[in-house]
Amino acid sequence: MNLDKSNIGLLDSLKIPVDNSRIKVDINVLKSRVKKEERRENKVNYIFFGIALSFILTVGIILSL
Repeated sequence: MNLDKSNIGLLDSLKIPVDNSRIKVDINVLKSRVKKEERRENKVNYIFFGIALSFILTVGIILSL
C-alpha cells in the first residue's frame, strides 16, 4: 500500500490506530466528513449567490434612476 503525505494526514485526523499489516477506516467517519464538506460548500455557494444577486439588484436599481 502506497502511503503519501495526504493519506498520513487523513489517518492522523481519524485517530485510528495504525497496524502495519492492515489499516482500518470507519466508513461512517468518512461519510460524515463528506457530508460536512458538502454542507460547507453549499453554504459558500449560497453566500456567493446572494452577493451576486444583491449586486445585480443594486446595479439595476441605480441604472433605473
